[in-house]
Amino acid sequence: MARAAFEDSWEDNKSFSRPTELLTADDRAQLSLWIGQKCHFELLYKISRDSCCSKKFHQLCDRKGPTVTILYNTDNSSYGGFLSQSWESSGCCIKDQHAFLFTLSYNGVRKPRKFPVTKPNQAAYAHNNLGPTFGEVESELLRGAGQQQNNAVSFLFKKTLMRIPIDLMTFKSKISPTRDTASGTHFFALNGRADFGSAYQRPTVNMNDINNGHMCIFDLEVYSVKATQQVSSSTLYDATIISKPWRQPPLWHEQNLQTLKDFVSNYKPLPDMEISEVNILLVGQINAGKSSFFNTLNSIFRGEISSRACAGTSTHSLTTALRKYKIRNREFGSYLNFRLCDTRGLEGENSMHYHDMQLLLDGYLTDQYKFNPMAHASQRDPGFVSHPSFQDKIHCVAFVVDASAIDVLHADVSKNLLYFRSLIVERGLPHVVYLTKLDKVCPLVDQDVRKIYYSEACKQALEIAADVIGIPRGHVFPVKNYEQETQLQTNVSILALTAMRQTLVFADDYLEDQYELQSDQ
Repeated sequence: MARAAFEDSWEDNKSFSRPTELLTADDRAQLSLWIGQKCHFELLYKISRDSCCSKKFHQLCDRKGPTVTILYNTDNSSYGGFLSQSWESSGCCIKDQHAFLFTLSYNGVRKPRKFPVTKPNQAAYAHNNLGPTFGEVESELLRGAGQQQNNAVSFLFKKTLMRIPIDLMTFKSKISPTRDTASGTHFFALNGRADFGSAYQRPTVNMNDINNGHMCIFDLEVYSVKATQQVSSSTLYDATIISKPWRQPPLWHEQNLQTLKDFVSNYKPLPDMEISEVNILLVGQINAGKSSFFNTLNSIFRGEISSRACAGTSTHSLTTALRKYKIRNREFGSYLNFRLCDTRGLEGENSMHYHDMQLLLDGYLTDQYKFNPMAHASQRDPGFVSHPSFQDKIHCVAFVVDASAIDVLHADVSKNLLYFRSLIVERGLPHVVYLTKLDKVCPLVDQDVRKIYYSEACKQALEIAADVIGIPRGHVFPVKNYEQETQLQTNVSILALTAMRQTLVFADDYLEDQYELQSDQ
């Protein structure tokens, strides 16, 4: 990009100001969703209109209550932060347990992600020589505040800025606009920095996938945020309902339910592989709904709500042992030809050992094997299979993902998920995602699960899950587990069976590949 300094007086050159508010209706709905209330957003400060000046920012935004700051960069990516406390010029940290950073779009494509504060005492930094700043700022960056910076001081500031961790510092002092001589457009090369993960949740992607690796923006806006009166969920989420489904939905009637049940009931593994059943491994973070998915499927074939697997909400995984569940079709009295393997939920320090992940996939751990978070599995352990057969191995993996928490995964959980996936890819295993708790993403789904395929919020959650796991979107299946229901519901059962049907198809693809490999040897 060819650049030339724009050095005339500000008042003579405000013609490039973007007079309209850049925050779209979808953005406002998304921010309201994250904040937890329907909100009214009023523009307080806009650098293309008011100048990129820290003193001007504080003049217009201090003591105005909750605010949201959005940066719009030259690559059409937008990101920023929410602060529920007022901005100040006090020269100290602002405490805020409700603050969060976020992205709204990347390269012009909507990519809403939320990164909650992890160190509330360092949520933001208030200083009259800094623009909106999220996270703590060390004193080294504030030396010479308010003074004219020569080249040597400016170089030292930039060098110090790159060395000191900070989540989002927009700019220091005053920034003049720059003109792109090729296009004639103007932008601001901010002297701040973005590196989420110090006082806020660390993203599962690097900063290049958030702000394109630079601080060149064409505008920055700060809005005051005022919660309006309580409204119904449907009013809050109307903006997320679209007229055309983002994926062809299943047929919502009893005939299709029976067709899906028949397919799953009659499934048999590829005869050439000479195994009686395939093993489907359920893996994911705690409280995602792994055990609940088994209970849901078991309920469908039992004909009533059941709860064989221990399920619920807990700080640590409720599943401590490997369970290879079989499902009986009560109608015919026979077992289905697959097992759902439920394992310990991925968490932080108490997560499954990497060595155990490998042993699990390769069939060395049998049903009822109890995981020890303090030590990895060994041949001396009860339930260890010294010479596993192909029947013992995992044939397909289903990542069970909580849609309401996918964009705020703990760094350790994300690391474990990605490592698990690397082991799966290494072995050529097919893998899918069961996306649960979509009723928390869009409450309209809680009223009618058929709205999943018309919900913009559910679509966005699916896209985020696909990006985080690194899987095609067509391999991500929305699921609603039986949780508060006391009777079976056709639409809930159809969702679960649709996901299970495709999982079995993928498992058979894997068996076909293995048979061809054996035949070629």
